[in-house]
Amino acid sequence: MSLSVQISKRLPLAAIVLPLALLGMFVTAVLPNGWAYIVCAAAGYLAEPGTMKRVTGRMPPVPRVGVSVAAGSVLRGTSALVLLARAGEGVSDAFVLAALGFLVVQALRVAYAGLLLYVWWCRRLPAVTRNVDLSAMRIPNAPPHWLMDLYRGPLALVDLPLVVGAAVAAETDAYWAAGGAGAAALAGLAAGVLLAIPAWRSRHLSAKERVLAEVHAQVRAYEPEVVVYFSGSLQSVYQLNGWLPVLDRTERRVAIVLREREMLTRLDPTTRPVVCLPLGKDLTAFTLPSARVALFAANAANNTHLLRMPQFRSVYIGHGDSDKPTSFNPFTKVYDEVWVAGPAGRERYARSGVGVADSDVVEVGRPSLWPVTKTIDWAPQPTVLYAPTWEGFHGDEGAATSLITMGPAIVRTLLARQPRIRLLYRPHPLTGTLDRRAKAAHAEILAVIEAANGRASEDETHLQRLAARLDTLRQPGHGDEAQTARESARPAADWEAAVAEWQDAYWADRVRHRVTAAGSRPGLYDCFNHADVLIADVSGVVTDFLAADRPYAVTNPASLNADVFRERYPAAGAGHLIGPDLSGLDELLEVVSGAPDLFAHERGRLRARLLGPAEADSLAPFERALDALLRRAAG
Repeated sequence: MSLSVQISKRLPLAAIVLPLALLGMFVTAVLPNGWAYIVCAAAGYLAEPGTMKRVTGRMPPVPRVGVSVAAGSVLRGTSALVLLARAGEGVSDAFVLAALGFLVVQALRVAYAGLLLYVWWCRRLPAVTRNVDLSAMRIPNAPPHWLMDLYRGPLALVDLPLVVGAAVAAETDAYWAAGGAGAAALAGLAAGVLLAIPAWRSRHLSAKERVLAEVHAQVRAYEPEVVVYFSGSLQSVYQLNGWLPVLDRTERRVAIVLREREMLTRLDPTTRPVVCLPLGKDLTAFTLPSARVALFAANAANNTHLLRMPQFRSVYIGHGDSDKPTSFNPFTKVYDEVWVAGPAGRERYARSGVGVADSDVVEVGRPSLWPVTKTIDWAPQPTVLYAPTWEGFHGDEGAATSLITMGPAIVRTLLARQPRIRLLYRPHPLTGTLDRRAKAAHAEILAVIEAANGRASEDETHLQRLAARLDTLRQPGHGDEAQTARESARPAADWEAAVAEWQDAYWADRVRHRVTAAGSRPGLYDCFNHADVLIADVSGVVTDFLAADRPYAVTNPASLNADVFRERYPAAGAGHLIGPDLSGLDELLEVVSGAPDLFAHERGRLRARLLGPAEADSLAPFERALDALLRRAAG
């Protein structure tokens, strides 16, 4: 294991001290000088990232130096034997015992690493779950973190008695070396015994087929009617999180199937059973006879693993309704049905000619919009939400991100505006993943906002405590994935209350500008409810903001003709346009200063076209479409 997993721009002192200390140990061993050897050894131990982690609680930013924990132990032990040999003890019984002790310590280290691997393998479940009863599997608690940590674990300093014994022996009595080697061997043996206990308790989890069969039985007993399937990068989990409140509200029995186990660490709590099946063969064998409909929130290569199962009627529900090319991806034609928000979604597929038949398009509204309020309260300090999209794959310059060409200028202009404006900056979660210019612009905006905010809020510590509580609810327990899966059988019923408490504290300070990370806290719709106006790129954010019935602006980074732009991107039809020179920004801000809202009537018309007819319950159209499809699938 490397001494670090992180490279810093400036070489830290520890990265220099550690190799020099190891070199010094060999130099002083050859001299020989036992006391100088002790000084070098002490410097090396103190510079070890494991020691720093024990003291500070975090790994220091040390660059990779090609030295591992095991290699460091071998080098220190070898230097101790060199010291004894140079001190004239090379043929003594004490030297032989020290050498044997050194070999025993290294053998125990190898055995310990094998046990670590075995425990990890046993507790790495083939199907990781949430809200599934795993009591029959008798999953024991995870071993303590310190026992599984090579940096802070019991073997991190196991060679210390050998090194100290050799140093003292070089200056005094040779049998100090034998005693130190014996103590090191005993310490290594004790560590192995400590780890062997959880290894024995977890051994039954090594029967992967039996574990998979138990999970399968529990999910089948739930008799799900609908499967929601999701696969993608870790950063894309927000696409599924946006649907979880809808899935929790629907009356149908829904099971969620994931493919990447890391997603579970970022998945919001839900009352529905969640199963992660990383291997395609396990997914194929995971049959659910009661399920007839599969919903897909994103287009991913792994979708084909479920699409090839003939029992399902497949539906693409997407993760947003926008005018970007991603909302009429040709891949979408592989699904039996495509569900869109309103008539504009149907028109979008008809114009694109990607092969989706009009008869396969179903308008279901936007069932997730119920938290969005329409109350407008022009505050003395108006709030502007700037939510740029990411650089994307689509290559449509009209629907490109404004972040690279306009983002920093928009932010600086808003912060300099008088009377003072409160800014909410909410970048897309994938910002900067494809274009380093977007990453640089994002970093520049963060620096500008930080400078404008000045001193941190006194409520920051309180917010951090509340955030820690949310993290605990998201990941129940303090163990590994097996223990978390066991304890998640008790749904976090107070998740919504905890989120509400955090959000109340978050929004209490009306002075500071905010950078709202795209995730569950605060949610996008919560940002809508605290924003007077929106500035966004061509994206689903604009479409959803129509539910708030407030003024908005769409950026036009390619400086297209206004009529052409609004025809190509219908969601911009009831908003101001902001060009690369920021023309149009003043007109938007004048509305919150009392100027007439010229687009108010047009927003109502456009809202019905993009989001469908308004209903008292935004979930109702979605439920009707789901019920109808289940009836057809049963027939």
